[in-house]
Parts: sequence; structure tokens; C-alpha cells
Amino acid sequence: MTPKSIVLLSGGLDSTVSATIAKRKTKPIFALTFDYDQRAAKMEILASKKICQVLKIKHKVVKLLFFNEFKKLVMLKDKDRVSIRKFNELEDVWVPNRNGLFINIGAVYAEYYNADLIITGFNLEEAQEFPDNTPQFIRAINKSLEYSTLKKIKVKSYVAGLTKKEIYNMGLRCKAPLQYIYSCYLGKKKMCGKCASCRRITEFIE
Repeated sequence: MTPKSIVLLSGGLDSTVSATIAKRKTKPIFALTFDYDQRAAKMEILASKKICQVLKIKHKVVKLLFFNEFKKLVMLKDKDRVSIRKFNELEDVWVPNRNGLFINIGAVYAEYYNADLIITGFNLEEAQEFPDNTPQFIRAINKSLEYSTLKKIKVKSYVAGLTKKEIYNMGLRCKAPLQYIYSCYLGKKKMCGKCASCRRITEFIE
């Protein structure tokens, strides 16, 4: 029987390709995009909405208002201009427990709507820097979900073992809507091409 899924979609390369594969291998109930007051919230939501329209997946935006409290986080909206150099180091772009929080919110939706899987865009490259992208993290949170969900919901990333270039090539093969992706930390209408997120993909995406 085909499993049902909740897709976590940021509008970036990895989650878009993983969502495209999930559309073929699962029955997505809907995709969740999180607005935690990040600089790129508006553009990520816009990209995710377009991607969901192409993939024919229902789209929901979940707003996390309490993030307004964390004024020192560079990734969040700020009235002051910040140098792009502040978006190149792990400690600059780290948002505490972000993936853990997103997955647990996804698990609430998944259990309520009788889904089996939470689809993410975890990948090999970012796992080298971000501990909450690693296979160890996936195994650990799946173990946790065995206790916190009656359905024993699991996290799945279809791009977990791939580099960005491999994910892009897979996206081409599976006809993912790559023309709509947005992967910039700054949140401007056009991706800056200089922040760490942009630089991971600009070498092979025009």
C-alpha cells in the first residue's frame, strides 16, 4: 500500500526534489512551509506555493510567532542591513533546533491526518556542517517518534545521500519544478549568489 506523507518544503533545491520524488512514491496530504520570521520567509513561501501548484500538492504555511523573541539570530528579519559575510559560517546561520521543531510539528499533522511519513530535504553536503541533517539525526528522531506518535511516523529524505549537484541532476531527471526554487538566506527578490546557501548551487544552476 502506498504510504501517505506530509512534505516539509522550504522552496529550496533539496526539499523540492525530495517533494517531487515523494509525489511519485507516496500520497502527499499536503506540504508545510514554515514562517519563523526568517529573512527569506516571503520568497520561500512564494516559491513553495508555485512548486506545490506544479506538483499538485496542497500547501499550508505554518507561522511560528515565538521566533520574534530571538532578535540576535542573523537569519531572522532585522531592520538593519547585514553584510553577506555574516551568512557564511555555521554559527551565523544556525537556528536552534529548527529541524527538530519542524519535524515535530510535521509529526502532529502527520498523526492527525493519518500519514505515515514526513518528507524532508536532508542531503549529504549540508550533513557535513549541520548535525541536524545527518543520518544519525534521522535515526535518532525516528526513534523518538516511535514514542511520541501512535503511528510510529518516520522521517524520510529521498536526497539524503546526495550532493547538491547530484540532487540537481536528479531533479532534472524527475522533472522537478527547478525553475521556481529559492535558496538564498537574504530573502531578496533575486538570489544574491554570494551567501553560503546560494554558493552551494550557483556553480551548476544559472
